Amino acid sequence: MIEHIYQYYQSEQNTAYIAAAIGMVFLASTFILFQYFENDRLIKGLSYVFCIAGLFFLTAGISVAIHNDRKMEEVKLSSLTNMELYKSETERMELVIQKGYRSALFLFSSLVVAGLVVLLISPNDLWKGIGLGLLIIGTIGHGTEAFSMQKNKAYQQKIDSINVQNI
Repeated sequence: MIEHIYQYYQSEQNTAYIAAAIGMVFLASTFILFQYFENDRLIKGLSYVFCIAGLFFLTAGISVAIHNDRKMEEVKLSSLTNMELYKSETERMELVIQKGYRSALFLFSSLVVAGLVVLLISPNDLWKGIGLGLLIIGTIGHGTEAFSMQKNKAYQQKIDSINVQNI
């Protein structure tokens, strides 16, 4: 059971590194856009959002990677029996699947809606750029959450399929 849990946290850590890489891409995009299109107000608005999103994804990715590194160490040092680990992991994954994504999905959905509203209503190019940026970030956020949800559901199915008698 320890191997399954360890692999789960290792997979989550790898996903966190992907989020950090996405953050670095947004920050690099900000720099490149400012270098070549500094006078374009639409690009300037887009760059502002990319900069903030880049810092968010980078910080969140690094924080989650560090957290998962600690969890991997805890799992390796666990003194619980396989049956106790199975029970606690099953309960934990049920919570993750039921409640773990609510706030992120709300955040990214709000960004998509806000981006659409600002993009469609604002006559100002700077604000259109901000709206476009919010729309892009919200969409990418939904994509990363969908990827994470699929991985967690697959892990939950893997844990659920373990024959409790063989633990």
